[in-house]
Amino acid sequence: MENTQNSARREILKIGALIGGTFALGGMLSPMNAATTQFKQPTRDNPLMLNYNENAYGYSQLARKAIERSLTKIPFYPHEAVDKLRTDIANFHQIKADKICLTNGSSAGIQSSIYAANKMAQELNLPIRIIIPNPTFEFIEEYARPLNIEVVKFNLDSEFNVDIDSMKRNEREFDGVSLVYLCNPNNPTSNIIGANDLYSWIRTAKTTTVFLIDEAYAEYVVSNLFKSGIDILKDSTKNVIVLRSFSKIFGLAGLRVGYIITTSELKRRIDEFLELESINVLGAIAASAAIKDFNFRQYCVNSNLKSKQIITKTLDSLDLKYAPSHANFIFHEITGQFDDFANNMKLQNILVGRQFTRYDNFCRVTLGTPDQMQYYTKVLKDFRKKRLI
Repeated sequence: MENTQNSARREILKIGALIGGTFALGGMLSPMNAATTQFKQPTRDNPLMLNYNENAYGYSQLARKAIERSLTKIPFYPHEAVDKLRTDIANFHQIKADKICLTNGSSAGIQSSIYAANKMAQELNLPIRIIIPNPTFEFIEEYARPLNIEVVKFNLDSEFNVDIDSMKRNEREFDGVSLVYLCNPNNPTSNIIGANDLYSWIRTAKTTTVFLIDEAYAEYVVSNLFKSGIDILKDSTKNVIVLRSFSKIFGLAGLRVGYIITTSELKRRIDEFLELESINVLGAIAASAAIKDFNFRQYCVNSNLKSKQIITKTLDSLDLKYAPSHANFIFHEITGQFDDFANNMKLQNILVGRQFTRYDNFCRVTLGTPDQMQYYTKVLKDFRKKRLI
């Protein structure tokens, strides 16, 4: 664990200059309309929500203005806005639009990908299994359950790393269709899978293996060890499905907009299980504007790094372990039981993330604004004085 935390500290020190330089630019990178830039003391009716990894800054000014201009479009079907969004996503990633599926949030992408892989197995008359790290985002298991698909879990190691070698061995030994689900950065631990490990596995995997790479938090990553699965799709025909979301850094969780980037063949299969019209007009218009707002996105990234510095400094001082964070949340030790910790935080009007298997004495906490994290760390220090952690 010591090596993991040292690695996390080195990453934070490396980007320290970036944070300072960005904040020195002041208004140029201001979120302008950020929903919660001014910190307010949390109350019972208005708690500090550090539980769902939502963007503490809300959504961008460009998206807000686009929504306001488009209210008159609500009575009409969203075909034009949806087509434009697909084109804007293609331009953003420099890929062809025919590789993109739009989804009602990235969770719909998980579900449709499972159903597509299951049908592929049926057509090949082969069994199917899903291979996942443990813990990871639970929706993969929820959507597999109605289809009675076997889910094989591989525990993270002592430093929260995904056990790529064991997962790879299982994939190679299985005589059937393997759907490998990798959340990168992982949820709830927020650590990343290195590009070399991931790419070498994808390139050597069996033709009956499909990789489902969930990159809901990819926009927050600044480490050069990370490389998106989208890049391998640009120069390969491997069975790779990449999930992206407008719910996190883009701040549009309530509008439910996500997308898939994959091969033409897998897109054809996935389309069979997607709703024909799953994106609403305001969601499409807001997402088109948000994906073009570099200044807002960069402000959120750098504010997130500052918040990360605040909490890791406190965790170090309290000698509480944590996984190296590459997203807008952190997974840290609490020493006691999770339920007690969550209830005590709720008494302080702070809501924290849910419990995860194998880690009863850890908590996932959203990285809010720097002011919010100062408040959270103050409560942590008070808990230590009261021997609650």
